[in-house]
Amino acid sequence: MKLLAWNILHGGGTRVPRIVEEIAAHDPDVIALTGFRSDRGTELSGSLKDRGWPHRETSHPTKSINGIAVFSRTPLHRETSPAPPEHRFRWLDLHLPDHGFGLTVLQILAATTAESKTSKRILWDAVLAAAEARRDRPFLLTGAWNTGAHRLDETGKTYVGAEHFARLSDLGWIDLWRRHNPGRTEWTWYSTHGNGFRVDHAFASPSLATRVISCRYSHVEREAKISDHSLLLVETE
Repeated sequence: MKLLAWNILHGGGTRVPRIVEEIAAHDPDVIALTGFRSDRGTELSGSLKDRGWPHRETSHPTKSINGIAVFSRTPLHRETSPAPPEHRFRWLDLHLPDHGFGLTVLQILAATTAESKTSKRILWDAVLAAAEARRDRPFLLTGAWNTGAHRLDETGKTYVGAEHFARLSDLGWIDLWRRHNPGRTEWTWYSTHGNGFRVDHAFASPSLATRVISCRYSHVEREAKISDHSLLLVETE
C-alpha cells in the first residue's frame, strides 16, 4: 500500500491539472492533501475520481480556508476528531479498513504572533493526547505540520512547538522518514529568505511501523513550482 501526502498550496488553483498528473504518476492507493480548499475542490475531486480515486473525505474547510482532503481507491471510514473546535478544519481522522490502520492528517499552523503561538500549542496538546490514546493501535499521523526539531529539521531554532514534536517520539511514535533515511538532511519547504525546513512528516505507532517498508520525499514537484512543498510517500506491507 502506498500513501502520498502533499500540501498543494491554497487549493491548487490553475495548477490543479499538473497536481493531478504528478499524483497519478506516483500511483498511490491513498492521497492525503493539505492546503485543500472547498471552493477550488470540484475540479480536483472530479479529476481524481476519474483517475481511480472515487472515495473522498474532507475536513470541511469553509470557503477560501486551507483544509484537508483524503482520496482513496478503497473505502474510507470517518472517525470523530478530538480537535479543538477552532482547529477542526486542520484535522481529519479516518480508518482505512482495506489496509488495517487508522489515519490522522494534520495541517498544523505556522505561528508568528503571541495569539497564534498559543493556538498552535493548544492544537499540539490535543494531538499529543490523541497520540497517547492511540499508541497501541496501528495508526499513521501525517501532514504539513510547520514544526520539527531545532537544528535538525531546520538550521536554526525557530520552530514553535518543537518540544511537542519531540514528545511524540517520547511517547513511542516513530518518525518514519528519520528511521528510513538515517543521517540525511532534506528540506521540504523554503522560506522567502531561502532557508530550508522539514515540515512535512509521517509518524507511525509501534505496531504500524513494523509494516512500513519505505518513507521518502519527492522534491521535483516543489522544484517545478507545482507546489511550494515537497511530497511525502509512505509504503507499507
